[in-house]
This record gives sequence, C-alpha cells and structure tokens, in this order.
Amino acid sequence: MPFVIGDDDTLHHPEFREASTALATLIAACRRSLWLRMPALDGLTADRGLCDALKLLALSSAKVDIRIQYDSQDNAVRNGHRLIHLARRLPSHIQLRQSQEDDRDGQLCFAIGDGTGLFEAPGWPRPSRLDLCAHRLPRAPRLARQFQEQWERAATSTELRELRL
Repeated sequence: MPFVIGDDDTLHHPEFREASTALATLIAACRRSLWLRMPALDGLTADRGLCDALKLLALSSAKVDIRIQYDSQDNAVRNGHRLIHLARRLPSHIQLRQSQEDDRDGQLCFAIGDGTGLFEAPGWPRPSRLDLCAHRLPRAPRLARQFQEQWERAATSTELRELRL
C-alpha cells in the first residue's frame, strides 16, 4: 500500500526496530516540507535509507523546507553522524538547529511531513509507542505550531559547521 500524505488517516504502529524505516517512509512521501524534532542526533537518523530519502527530498526542489531540531549533538559530533555530513553537503537545503535550554524535552521526538503527515516516538530512544500516519489531524498541526515556536528560539551550532581551509 502506498503511503501518500494527506490521503489516509490510518494510524500505523511500527515495531521499534522499524523506526528508521517508518520515518524514511514519511520523508519519501513528503513534497513540500519536513520538520523533525528529536532529543538527540542518534541512531534513528543515522540510517542510510533515511539519509537517502532525506537527500532525495532535499534535491527534489529548491523550495522544499527541511528543518531538523535537536536537544543534544554530543555523540553525533564525536562519532561523525551521517545526517551531519549530509547537512554539510546540502547546507542551503537542510537546516539544523539546537533547541534552547528551556525548550529541551527528552519526550519530544516527532516528524511532520507537509503539515499533516506524522511520525511520533515519544521518549525516544525508549519510546512508549511509535506512530506513523499520512494524515494525522489535529495532532500534526498542533505539533507543527509547537515546533515553529521552538524553532524560532533555537540556534545553529558552531560545532556542526564544517571548516573550509
């Protein structure tokens, strides 16, 4: 069954081991925007399939809006996270920002595709549940408003910039 954002409000509950694949499914279905909020840059977004889907979305249009907000980047910088390398290669397409101290919340892990598609894993990396839905109203727009408010307060990390010598 194809996953088309806005068409189907069936709520899927993928297994924990399928989290990256479920998120990649949402990314692959996006056409205009992807907003991703996570506690840390970790294994969820380090998956090759997920990064390939993100790269295809980023290159699909100059107008696509990809925003990734995270609380912690410590292990990602130290271990050379695949998503950081991708964002460095496509800096005008993929925006990364670190949450402001007051906005950090280890329970927030979600992605919103085209304003209505939703992947949610509260409590990641030990989520209480995993949800994937192509048309999740009213939950997705509510999370999108929260994401936008926190995004405006978030800042880019100097540690993630690539130095060109």
